[in-house]
Amino acid sequence: MKVSIYILIFSFIALFSCDKSDLNVLPQDRLSPATFWTTEANALQAATGVYSKLSDAHSYQLFYADGWSDDAIPTGFWRGYYYYVWGTGNISPENGDLNSYWAALYGVIRTANVFLANVGACQMSESLRSRLIAEIKFIRAFEYTNLYLTWGEVPIADKPLEVSETKIGRAAAGETLKFILRDLTEAAGVLPVMPTETGRVTKGAALALKARVLLYAGNFPEAAATAKQIMDQGNYSLLRTPAGDGYFQLRNTKNWNNQEEIFGFIYDGTNSNNGIPGNLSLDGGLMSPSKSLVDSYMGYNKATDREVPVDESTTTSRFTNRDPRLDWSVAHTGTRDPVVSSPTYNRILDSETEPLSKNSTGYACFKFVNADIASNASKVTADNILFRYAEVLLTYAEAKIEANQIDQSVADAINDVRSRAYGAAKNEVAKYPEVTLGGQEAMKAIVRNERRVELAFEGLRWYDVKRWKIAAGPGGSMNGPVLGAKKADGTYYHAGTRALSEPNRDYLRPIPQKQIDLTGKDVLGQNPGY
Repeated sequence: MKVSIYILIFSFIALFSCDKSDLNVLPQDRLSPATFWTTEANALQAATGVYSKLSDAHSYQLFYADGWSDDAIPTGFWRGYYYYVWGTGNISPENGDLNSYWAALYGVIRTANVFLANVGACQMSESLRSRLIAEIKFIRAFEYTNLYLTWGEVPIADKPLEVSETKIGRAAAGETLKFILRDLTEAAGVLPVMPTETGRVTKGAALALKARVLLYAGNFPEAAATAKQIMDQGNYSLLRTPAGDGYFQLRNTKNWNNQEEIFGFIYDGTNSNNGIPGNLSLDGGLMSPSKSLVDSYMGYNKATDREVPVDESTTTSRFTNRDPRLDWSVAHTGTRDPVVSSPTYNRILDSETEPLSKNSTGYACFKFVNADIASNASKVTADNILFRYAEVLLTYAEAKIEANQIDQSVADAINDVRSRAYGAAKNEVAKYPEVTLGGQEAMKAIVRNERRVELAFEGLRWYDVKRWKIAAGPGGSMNGPVLGAKKADGTYYHAGTRALSEPNRDYLRPIPQKQIDLTGKDVLGQNPGY
């Protein structure tokens, strides 16, 4: 049964607008409760306005976020933005993009708080009011999660603030996490399992975010239990197709609103260029995938049902007998160009010739490309999946492994995800590299790599390497050269050098200096090392 959630992002009336100069932490309310907050229609309109603000903070989240991880590196002029500069270890608190991200996240929170403070005045049914409050609390929790994962403890406000109230400090240790989990627990207790209409948050979405947050926070027993709640609902499953390419078809327009999607939103690009086409291009898209990511896709011989080493002897052999998700995620030598409007349409591509050679690594992001979108890339309406069932299964498996509660359900969850990638059913164990139970360290390695290849380019990799503490410092995955495809002369593309060398500093971004100046350095403070 289809229960996925979508929000059509559009230009909303200026009910929640604020001046662009208002970049302080928590701008004051601009609405007049006496003139607007009166009817059920007002409440629904205002709730839609909060949903629409998601695009302000996340217009590129799924299309460049992994450019600040070890999976990819920004391409071309995108290297001027903070997510590249930060990766070099040179980010400054003065960085304007960093400040804009902070302001955008708090902008969504502000609109959520305005809604929550005023919806009680509307004449409407209590059941609808409770549901809308739960939906908006989910959105607020989502944005506080992004703040928390980026900067650590941050200022918390649960109501619209007057100007005199905006100079507040960061929450005490653990309080931001408690606030997020409280919002999500309350929301999950009210939201319906099935959406009342397409585009609304459901119980599954609140639980999916809660499970993610608990996993990131290291509360493994509760993360597993929360993921299991979603699994037990029974209304989500992985998208599988007769052709076996369900993993790639997830974002095809004909499959929008499918059973795997838990929450997301659709960008309506029919009236404006929303920037997404930049990543759908195979030549100079937003990010160039790394050799490190490509190497993580295992070798597997279907004929013998055996894992095999990757044969690096030729350009053809190195992409033969690999996890199918490699071909569906990364454009490389041997990939056929699917972009109908491209001059190289249907040509077999090579990493050393255009268009791939225009990228920093000789690889390109292929995951979000499908012909019905890419053929009209200047007017894209694109599906942005923020939560899907595959992540829930892997969260469950990882949390159980980390808690050392390893049982058959762990292998079943991973195998459900992996078998889909190979076009097989979970019980068809001779058709894919089945995971069998092993020791805790071995199982950790398996589920971590499975997350990497399954969720590549979906904006989660940085938060994974951060919580695993494998990115910064000596031997860190983001402390050294970024290599790409192998060339005919035996060398590799060299796309730059990452320099996250100080774990005590580099796992958090600097608080934007503009916010410190507006709030007061003795009030807001700076993260260590900046």
